[in-house]
Amino acid sequence: MAELLLHDRKIEPPYLLRRFGATEREFDQITDEDVKAELLDGVIIVHSPATLRHDDLMGFLLFLMRGYAESKQLGKVLGPNSIMQLTRRRKFAPDLIFISEERVRLPLAKQFKGAADLVVEILSEHTRSYDLNEKRPVYREEGISEIWFVDAENRRVLVDRKRTRGYEEEVVSEGPLRAEVLPGFWLDTKWLWRERLPDPLGCLEQILKMRSPRSVL
Repeated sequence: MAELLLHDRKIEPPYLLRRFGATEREFDQITDEDVKAELLDGVIIVHSPATLRHDDLMGFLLFLMRGYAESKQLGKVLGPNSIMQLTRRRKFAPDLIFISEERVRLPLAKQFKGAADLVVEILSEHTRSYDLNEKRPVYREEGISEIWFVDAENRRVLVDRKRTRGYEEEVVSEGPLRAEVLPGFWLDTKWLWRERLPDPLGCLEQILKMRSPRSVL
């Protein structure tokens, strides 16, 4: 696993490093070097590389959501290397974002400007507090319509959905999980908790054939 060299000192992962008083230009220079980083109110947060389990789960969800969105021509699903530029000095790289078709501008820009329709974050030991206590309120403040926090350790998904008077939270630990902003998309939460994830193509075919079931056998 990669290690970070900082002032001639090697820092072993996992890590979550912060650089205060940074500009957007400095952030862009760092991310141009393929460093996983985010910008929150002038603070650059540098992430260590994802674990194999985290990457496996992210790839599984990306395959399902992207395959569904593309087949239905509903929009674009992008992965963790895509930057979502919110208001000034706020740039994030969620594990997944969905942008509805009417908001997609081709050719795709280097960064997406604005709040994505759906954001998915996969929680890990060293980012859990950052994701839930810092990014979550910012996502809500920026008006993202739907936010998923996939908590594999506790076998649950925390879902925030924007309503007229704020956000409604749902905790889904079993049965189907539906994405309101990606019409017709659902998945069986038990797929996410398996040590060996199921065949993604078979799962996508099941999603495309079934219309948001009340329960999944």
